[in-house]
Amino acid sequence: MIAEVISVGTELLLGQTIDTDAAAVAQALSRQGISIYHRSTVGDNIDRLTAELKQALERADIVITIGGLGPTMDDLTKETLASVLEIPLVTDLAHVQRLTEMGKRRGWDKFPEHFMKQADIPASGRGIPNNNGTALGAIFEKDGKYGICLPGPPNELIPMLEETVEPFFAEKTSGEKAVIKSRVLRIIGMGESTVEEKVKDLMEDSNPTVAPYAKTGEVHLRVTARASTDEAAMALISPRESAIRARLGDVIYGIDSESLEYAVVTLLQQSKRTVACAESCSGGLISKRITDIPDSSRVFGLGIVSYSNESKETFLGVDSELLAKHGAVSHEVARAMAEGVRVAAGADIGVSVTGIAGPTGGSEKKPVGTVYIGLAWDGGVSSQHHQFLGRRQDVSQRAAQAALALVRRWLIAPEDSTFKSSP
Repeated sequence: MIAEVISVGTELLLGQTIDTDAAAVAQALSRQGISIYHRSTVGDNIDRLTAELKQALERADIVITIGGLGPTMDDLTKETLASVLEIPLVTDLAHVQRLTEMGKRRGWDKFPEHFMKQADIPASGRGIPNNNGTALGAIFEKDGKYGICLPGPPNELIPMLEETVEPFFAEKTSGEKAVIKSRVLRIIGMGESTVEEKVKDLMEDSNPTVAPYAKTGEVHLRVTARASTDEAAMALISPRESAIRARLGDVIYGIDSESLEYAVVTLLQQSKRTVACAESCSGGLISKRITDIPDSSRVFGLGIVSYSNESKETFLGVDSELLAKHGAVSHEVARAMAEGVRVAAGADIGVSVTGIAGPTGGSEKKPVGTVYIGLAWDGGVSSQHHQFLGRRQDVSQRAAQAALALVRRWLIAPEDSTFKSSP
């Protein structure tokens, strides 16, 4: 079966709301082995929604709409789908009673106009209970096609997906069901084009498929297989994953939802080492990412945001003459910050970030995006220079990512040439 997802709402087109619902729907369909070939977003306009629904119903077995089920005049998704499918709407009297009781609890003497239309369901199909909101969802059925209307609020949509929609499709696909499973390999320290070049021939098969995705400061490779069972799908994915690992090596730091900070904390715990952070332009982001990992207190005890030169001198012991000679954004100060926080914390490793996040503060010699990352350990200290692009928050995020990558690199390969000399 093939599905298409249509998100409805002008606020989505304007960028005022981020559409996380469509991802949840796509994941639910994948769990049922249902493919999605198209996803679209349309504003609160009957004519454009009608055209979108007609096109979707021509090329898909299932069309799922998200949003536009509420009580206001521009909530017209259910009515529009009913018109396109030529299926009349009827009133669910039990839900009318629920809405009436809800209104009484709110002290309403008179219900807002259109409020009760939230109890409408298709005459050919059924409603979808909504235990967390006021609008019923709907399942339309006609000539082997299915139209499903879901509300926009995620706290309403996700339970309806799990409790009604997925069981409905599990029933419809029984006997012919296929599952779609993916394994995401997360890569740090190698660019997307290099990754693709190394595994290009592995991307030519249709089952499993291999696809690269560039993320902030890293690359993901998604391996996806379609089979009759989870076990059969994993039997297709595993040898492809092994082949990729053989070619890429230790630049693969994790799988699926495992974050870089999770990988770093795990390595620190395994090696029984501790780390401390001194941050300037990253503003505590490295420390936050580390402490977001449960049980990270075993390996992390101190993070210092030393934004001013005075704080670098006072709390990290950076020499004022070093700051005057080289500036706060330099190899020398990054190394001094890393060593200073390592000593202050009594940690095995100290990592530091100093840079110019912008949009102001840059110069011809040190433009916005200039970042130095320092790393100190018992017996050595090193630093790296980076030139990041993007807005202020982009530079901060990339700096934190690069700092965590540097810590990871030292933990898995302290003999790496990166750590044998410093500028």
